[in-house]
Amino acid sequence: MPANTEYRMSPRVALELAGIVQFDPAKRVELLAEFLERNGEHNLIEFFSQFIGMANSVVANCAEMSDQVLIEECGVHPDRFTSVNMPTIIGACQGVVLASLCDPKGACHGCAYRLGSIANQSPIATSDAAYKAHDPKGFLCHAYMDETGEPRRACVGHAKANKQPRFDSATEEGNPL
Repeated sequence: MPANTEYRMSPRVALELAGIVQFDPAKRVELLAEFLERNGEHNLIEFFSQFIGMANSVVANCAEMSDQVLIEECGVHPDRFTSVNMPTIIGACQGVVLASLCDPKGACHGCAYRLGSIANQSPIATSDAAYKAHDPKGFLCHAYMDETGEPRRACVGHAKANKQPRFDSATEEGNPL
């Protein structure tokens, strides 16, 4: 399988990025503003585009590594799975929308409606939750399984989200972030 290299970055920029990612959001904003000031808008846009490529590469490598560990270390036959349901950048974007629909209080730790959880960043889990929005059976919680491995309880986050008005991006105001 070829390496995931849909990005390019000079060693200088890579080291600068390594420094930026270590800080809290406020400091990252400050450092990115300094990058903009030194390098200009076009280079900041290029930097962000390459960062997205790098992030997608990391995601792909994590998925490949988990498959490799399951096969080589755990003895799981490749026919038993089509890859682990790993978080992705697209899944995380979908997860932002889900998390905006309710307060996750009372939901399980891994709830698809809890910002930053594994399920909240999984494109499969977030798509399933969105698809089930109008299903009377709802979306089931995977933290509570029966003896056959089937979910047995309704998802608290899903139930709470369905009591809220639907997300409408046209009603968002102010800062786009």
